[in-house]
Amino acid sequence: MGNGIGVLSPSQPPLYRKNNLKDPLKTRNWFNSTNGIKKALPEFIVNSHVPLVAVREYNQERLRSAERTKGESFDLTIINSVDGSGSRIPLGEEKELKRIVSELGFGKLFKDPKFPSAGSSLYFTRKSVEDKITWMRPHELIDDPQMLVDGVSRNDIVQGILGDCWFLSSCAALAQRPDLMKKIIPPNQPLYGRGYRGIVYFRFWRFGRWITVYIDDFLPTIDGHLLYSRCTDSREFWVALLEKAYAKLHGSYEALEGGQAMDALVDLTSGLAERYDLADAPPDLYHFLLKASSNGAFITCSRKGDWREATTADPNGLVPGHAYTVSGVAKILLSSGEDALLVRIRNPWGNSIEWTGKWNDKDISWKKVDKATKDRLEWRQRGDGEFWMSYDDFLKEFEEVSICTLGPDFDGDGIADKPGQVKAILGEWEEGKTAGGSRNDLSKFVLNPQYLLCIEKPNNNQSIFFGSSKRCSVVISLMQKNHRSKISSGSKMLQIGFVVYQTSDPSKRLPAEHFMMNYDIGTSGPYINYREVFKRFELYQGYYVIIPATFEPNCASNFLIRVYSEGPFQLRKLP
Repeated sequence: MGNGIGVLSPSQPPLYRKNNLKDPLKTRNWFNSTNGIKKALPEFIVNSHVPLVAVREYNQERLRSAERTKGESFDLTIINSVDGSGSRIPLGEEKELKRIVSELGFGKLFKDPKFPSAGSSLYFTRKSVEDKITWMRPHELIDDPQMLVDGVSRNDIVQGILGDCWFLSSCAALAQRPDLMKKIIPPNQPLYGRGYRGIVYFRFWRFGRWITVYIDDFLPTIDGHLLYSRCTDSREFWVALLEKAYAKLHGSYEALEGGQAMDALVDLTSGLAERYDLADAPPDLYHFLLKASSNGAFITCSRKGDWREATTADPNGLVPGHAYTVSGVAKILLSSGEDALLVRIRNPWGNSIEWTGKWNDKDISWKKVDKATKDRLEWRQRGDGEFWMSYDDFLKEFEEVSICTLGPDFDGDGIADKPGQVKAILGEWEEGKTAGGSRNDLSKFVLNPQYLLCIEKPNNNQSIFFGSSKRCSVVISLMQKNHRSKISSGSKMLQIGFVVYQTSDPSKRLPAEHFMMNYDIGTSGPYINYREVFKRFELYQGYYVIIPATFEPNCASNFLIRVYSEGPFQLRKLP
């Protein structure tokens, strides 16, 4: 079997949709802005000074309260940042882990009833290879297995036959920050010996909060070899087990085939990710990548192509329809006196399938680079799937690049800025009630949920507004609830977007007449079937209304709005 690859779901390539009917007024940006009982959903507020464990315990109780009480709105304070201090799971989840272990009989190992060692965990469509698969625990494969051997590294990751390169390339990007990986892979998880009970756990950010995913350590194998991803060191199993936990989160391994790297980056960091199409790359993209890379952003890229058909590399060593990690960006001075703009790429296959063009590992161009620079760039000839190439070739050969920062990048310079405040609110498009669709039909568009954003006056000691313009940097994002776990039933990502209007009355929803007589002050862009879209704004002090929508009306889904601002603001749903 060849390596599996996959970037985009074959059933739904990216679809950009603009209103095909003219709006009452031409949209323009005034500012430079890059079945059952339905229950009220809680609002989240994010502040970085609240103790992590206390916050999460509070969150869990408030979420339970939200399930009990219909129509009640309340605030929650949560921490979304990824840092080393979050490596311990919350007390409530730690108790759950102890409960699971305590219910195991003497000498018994955990078997996950929710993700069993069966075909249902592998596929939602039966595959012939299933009969050849044996589920084995790490200690049945090798003596002395370990979750981690000398920590995590991007070079640990080797893709198997599953087309989840979009997830693995994101893992490789994050592996360059071992301190952050501690939150995703909590320490002290033995795979044999003292303390070993056959259960492991990982943490992912999902729809506004961090969750813990428990799994047993059975892995699918054929003839004693792992079927899916693995580590380069046969004693190490963090890659295979993390992939299994992510598969459980989505319902099956097969559900991971074909995806967007920016979704995985957000699931691993709680950050904000954006995608740039390289065919229309802005002129300063290289300097943006350089600064973003040097300041800890996580970057991936992918090539155009159908991952279902492409299982081998092109003559130039690059694989169509495949996702890669951007592990480095550098501008170097050559012995000829010229500058070279370079990008380092890693193939999650982790083998000798590498770029064969200019600046490949053996290219003559490296003779123009002094040893000190080579050492700084970690240049080597290993055939390990990692290679350098020129930025010009990068633009020619790759289709898109995705960049994720841990916080909002207000000014779009590739560096995460520290927000003064972050808030999030959960909402719902309900078929026949609040799923109004786009502005193509204003009588339906007005049915969409509306959210009041109040940009407040800063405190005396805050200096966040810019000069005499009195404008504040704000980032607004809209995320639809993940449909990948429902892919087996034919569920697809909806085409989503949002519009922002200014208002003078913060107590009322905007009527259809308002949309006919007033310009919006900005939008998220064309409606598109991405999981999340966001936009940067510079807003004056005052009141604004955010209206999230799907392109087509009556498309039911839950969603999450996140707002990051340099200064104080309020966010609430309009009745």
